[in-house]
Amino acid sequence: MKRAHKIAGLAIVVAAALALLIIQALWRPFEFHHEPEKPQVYDVHIDINRPDAVIDSSALSRLPRDIVKVPLLQTLLTEDFVDYYETHPTRLSAEGALRRFAFEHDLDWRDGIIRQIFDEPARVLLWRSPDHRLGRWMISMRRNGVAKLVQAIGNVAASDSQLSRIAKLPDGTPVYAIRLATNHTLIYAAKDDRLVIMSEPGMLLDNANEPIRERVKAVTRMLDDGTDDALRSYGLEHVPLAANGHRLAVSVNYLSFGYQAFFMGIDALRFDFAPAANGGESTWSTSALVVPEHLPQGWNSADLWHALPANPAACASLPVDWNDATQLLDRLGDAGKEAAPILSKALAGPAAVCWYAKSSLVAPVFVAQLSPGAQRDPKQQAAIRHALGEVLFPQIIGAYEAKADSDEDYSRLPVQTAVDDAAGVASWMRPVSALAGTAASSTAPFAKQLSAPRYFPVTLALTPRYAIFSPDARLVQDTLAVLDKRYPALADTIAPARLASTMVVIAPSAAAAMAEREVMLALPADQEPIFRNAARTYLFPKLRAVAQYPTISLSRRNAPLPSKAGWVDVDWHTESGK
Repeated sequence: MKRAHKIAGLAIVVAAALALLIIQALWRPFEFHHEPEKPQVYDVHIDINRPDAVIDSSALSRLPRDIVKVPLLQTLLTEDFVDYYETHPTRLSAEGALRRFAFEHDLDWRDGIIRQIFDEPARVLLWRSPDHRLGRWMISMRRNGVAKLVQAIGNVAASDSQLSRIAKLPDGTPVYAIRLATNHTLIYAAKDDRLVIMSEPGMLLDNANEPIRERVKAVTRMLDDGTDDALRSYGLEHVPLAANGHRLAVSVNYLSFGYQAFFMGIDALRFDFAPAANGGESTWSTSALVVPEHLPQGWNSADLWHALPANPAACASLPVDWNDATQLLDRLGDAGKEAAPILSKALAGPAAVCWYAKSSLVAPVFVAQLSPGAQRDPKQQAAIRHALGEVLFPQIIGAYEAKADSDEDYSRLPVQTAVDDAAGVASWMRPVSALAGTAASSTAPFAKQLSAPRYFPVTLALTPRYAIFSPDARLVQDTLAVLDKRYPALADTIAPARLASTMVVIAPSAAAAMAEREVMLALPADQEPIFRNAARTYLFPKLRAVAQYPTISLSRRNAPLPSKAGWVDVDWHTESGK
C-alpha cells in the first residue's frame, strides 16, 4: 500500500512538472531573463544625406491605393498590390511583436496601433540594398501618443528577449532593436512625439556596434525638428506637399542602374499626388530635376526622333554632357585615351536609347549626334571614323572565342567593315557569342567559329550626322533606313510642337510584346514550369490589357530650362501620329 502511495505521489509530481513546463512554454509566466544579446550588425554603405528615393506622405497607409489610381497602373496592378503592403511580413511581424509586448507586460495598447501610426504624415528615405532593391530605409514621423508608446517599450526592454537597448544618442535618447525574426531586426529611436524607424542596425551602427557619427547626427536632427538633408539634396526643401497628398522622388542614378555618369543633366524624377477637391479628380503630376551646367548644348531632341525607327517599345532622350562622358574613356586604356579628346569635340546635344520588340531587352540601339562643326568638316569626319571604327570598336568590342580562327592570344572573330563613300556611311560589325544573343549561330557564315548557339552581331555605324550603335545589327540597319527615307521615323508619331521637348516615348503594345517574350525566355519550360504557368495565368493577361493603350510620351512644358538646378514640369500625352 505504501509502495502504491509512493508511485501515485511520484506520478502527481511528474505530471505537475510537465504541466508547468507546458504552461511556461506556451505562456511564459515565469520568465527568467538574461541580458539580451545585441543584434549582429553588418556594414551598410549608404549616403545618409542622399537617399536613392524619398517618399513624403500625408498617410503612408493610403499610398498603395492612390498609386493604382493612375489609369495605366490600374490596368497593370490589381488589389493584390494594395493587399501586399498591408500584409507584408515586416508589418505583420511588427504587429505581432507589439501585441505580444502588450499581452505579456500588461500594456494598454489597441490592436490597430500600427495602422494608427502609418495613418499619420511620414517621410521615408530609401537606399538600394545589395540585390538592387530599395531594401534599406528610414522612416521619420510625428505621431501623437508616440511618447506613451516609447515609454512603455522602454520600461519592458530590460526584461524582454525580443527587445533590447543597443545605443544612445548624444542627447541621451535611447535606441532600441526589435528582433522580428532570426535574421531581421528593426531599430528605432523616439523623442517627445517624433519617431524614427530604421530597417536594420547597420543603418546607424558600424560592425563593432558603435554609432556612425554622420548618421547619428542625421537621426538626431530628425528627432529634434523633423528636418533632414534628403529634401535639400533633391531641391525640395521649399516645395510644399499637397494637402492629404503624396510625393515620390527617385534618383536617376538608381533608375539607370548606375549609368547616370553618361547623362548628368537630369538628376531625379518626381511624382506628386493631389487628392480630389471640389468634385474634381485625383491627379498625379510629374517633374524632372534638371542640372543646366551639365547641358552645355541644351536639351532639344527633335533631330533624334527624326533619326530613330518608328514603333519602339520605349525610347528616352539622354541629356549627355559629352565632356564628362568622354572622360570615362580614359578608363579603357590606350584606345580610350586616344579617342576621348576627339569624341569630346565631335559629339553634341542629347543622345537617345531605344528598345524594339523585334530585338531584345539587352540589345537597345543608341544614337548620338555629331556637332555642327564636325558635320561640315571632312577632316573631323575622318578623325571620328578613325577614333570610333579603327581604335575604340576593335579594342573594346568582343569576347574570347575558343573556336575563332585567329592568331591573337585573346582570340576573337574579326571586325567586318563596310563603307559607302557615296552616302558617307561606314559601319563595323563583330560577332560575339552569347546564349542571349539576338541571332542564331547556325545561319551565320562563320558558325563554326562561334562558341554558343546564339550570338550578338554588335554593330557601329557612322553617318555625316549621327553615330549609331547596337548589339543587334538589325536596329542599326533600320536606323540607317530611316535616314535614307526608306523606313518611317519615330518623329512621324509625335506631335510636331512637342518634338524638341519630348523626353520619353513608350508604345505599350510593343513594350508588352517585348516583356512577354523576355519573361518566356527567362522561364524555360523544362526548368521553371510553375513560374512559367503563373506568368501565363496572371501576368500576360495584364500585359495584353496594357497593350491596348496608345503610344505615350513625356515632354517638358514649353518653358525655358532653369538657370540653375531645378524642377521642370513634365506632361504626359497620348500620341496618334501627325
